[in-house]
Amino acid sequence: MILVDEKDNALGYDTRENCHLGEGRMHRAFVVFLFNSKKELLVQKRSSLKLLWSNYWDVSVTSHVLRDEDYLSASARALKNELAITSAHPRRVLDFTYVVPFGKYSENEYCVLLVGDYDGSVNPNPDEVAAIRYNSLEDLRRDMRTKPDDYTPWFKIAVHRFSLMPTSAR
Repeated sequence: MILVDEKDNALGYDTRENCHLGEGRMHRAFVVFLFNSKKELLVQKRSSLKLLWSNYWDVSVTSHVLRDEDYLSASARALKNELAITSAHPRRVLDFTYVVPFGKYSENEYCVLLVGDYDGSVNPNPDEVAAIRYNSLEDLRRDMRTKPDDYTPWFKIAVHRFSLMPTSAR
């Protein structure tokens, strides 16, 4: 994975394991919000096979940027791998950093939020996704307030930051 500083300057590479052990090493990651024509967000429940935050509700797609990828090509890879989507073209809307521990691991990421529109079919990869659903942002924020432990930390951050953006910038 690509190691970065808090301004997303590349510093080198390290393994997935090393990037997540202990306090972790800051690396590039991204999250994708896919909205349908009803303005509902596609959310996924992470597979029980996931090492970190298995069975938590999450963004439409999330992953890391790998060597020789940029954020857009990495998102295309993840959309195809997780949901069999090849025709969504999300755009970059905001960036954030965060560090969150999880047992002997942690997330320490420079994260980019990409947002796109998509009304096509979704075929979740069971190794990655346990379930999908669609929610309005209002319903999602309400559920996150009442059941915060059901959601990944980066999802809560991304929803909060996205909700603060002017509608015209989304």
